[in-house]
Amino acid sequence: MFKNLSPRTAQIVRALIEVLKPRKENFDPPIDEEILKVADNFIGHLPSHMKFLLPLGLYLLEFGTLIFVPTFRRFSRMPLEEREKYILSWTESKIALRRDLIKGIKAICMTGFYAHPAIMQSIGYELEEHLRKINVGEEPTVPCDQEAYEYFKKLEETGRWGPVAGEPGRIKEKTE
Repeated sequence: MFKNLSPRTAQIVRALIEVLKPRKENFDPPIDEEILKVADNFIGHLPSHMKFLLPLGLYLLEFGTLIFVPTFRRFSRMPLEEREKYILSWTESKIALRRDLIKGIKAICMTGFYAHPAIMQSIGYELEEHLRKINVGEEPTVPCDQEAYEYFKKLEETGRWGPVAGEPGRIKEKTE
């Protein structure tokens, strides 16, 4: 079913999505599985060491309830309210590794959440309109973008803008 998540890690991420995704009264679209698919796809593009370490972190989150709560229930088996408290304890932890794991998985999950058409529509985000506004080839319509537009246009004209060693958007060093 998933390309990059095992059934167990998918269960952990599914439980995390339920905790992390924003919920609003009268608006909670059933998009958890779509978010999970985005997370699965995103994880597939991580560097190989992260593909190995992220599941370890998820297992620590899952079974860390024995140490950090303490309870004999795994994270994914806890009621939503208890999971929310548990995740809050991770985000406020003095241990950077715990905080960073939640930040990373939250970023992945929120990418899937806000990229969903129902969410974009609910927050009034028009992707095509946004892409038209940020098109570098055209004059900006927002005054605060003028300085950035001129900077990047100058880099383009001098040939100092473009991919360097596979990294897009790096300034090229002039070699003559």
